[in-house]
Amino acid sequence: MRTDGQWYWAEYSTFSISDEVGKYQLTVDGYSGDAGDAMAASAQGLWNSNGKEFSTPDSDNDDAAGYWCAADHNVGWWYRWCSAAAINNDDLGLWSTVAVVDVQSSRMMIKVD
Repeated sequence: MRTDGQWYWAEYSTFSISDEVGKYQLTVDGYSGDAGDAMAASAQGLWNSNGKEFSTPDSDNDDAAGYWCAADHNVGWWYRWCSAAAINNDDLGLWSTVAVVDVQSSRMMIKVD
């Protein structure tokens, strides 16, 4: 939800996270919604979250040589070289494929079949 109260949504037909041994690697595909596909961010190939391990401020698992996205932004996420999706970033919540740079609230829900 943006600061103006407007909700956007993104749904993925494939969404899974590996276990701790796999460093919580993300598999995501099959986007639909009105928020834009910030997890793939095809226009910014360096920001693709698919296949990436989860990074946190104390565990650098991104592909950004010489840069630590999670530590710099003080947030955990599936980073390759930072991300177009940073919905849980206190300083700049964003889902940038639709220029949503004022994310106030977010929800991540997983449907179990």
